[in-house]
Amino acid sequence: MKGERPLAALLGRGATFGGDLSFEGRVRVDGTFKGRIFTEDTLEIGEPGTVDGEIDAAVLIVAGVAAGKVRARERLVLAPTGTLRGQVDSRSLECEPGGRIDAVVRVTR
Repeated sequence: MKGERPLAALLGRGATFGGDLSFEGRVRVDGTFKGRIFTEDTLEIGEPGTVDGEIDAAVLIVAGVAAGKVRARERLVLAPTGTLRGQVDSRSLECEPGGRIDAVVRVTR
C-alpha cells in the first residue's frame, strides 16, 4: 500500500506461533498463528499465512487465511488470494475479485 510504514515484525513462512500478541507498528504473518492478536495499527496476513483465533486490528489486510472472530476497526482489505472464515466485524470492507468469504459479516459505520 502506498505510504505504508516499514514492518515492525514478521512471522515468516514455515514459522508457527500460538498465544496472545499485541503490538505497535505494521506486522505481517506469513506463517501460522493461533490465538489472539490485538493492535491499534496494521496486521497483514500474507498469501502463505494463516491466523486462527481472534483478531482485533485497526487495519487488516488478508491475502492468506483469517479464521475465527475478526474485527477491523477502520478497514479490512481482502486480496484476491485471501479467505475470511468465521465472524467478521468491520467499519469498511474491500473485497477484491477472487477473495473468498465463508463468514457472518457485519459492516458498520
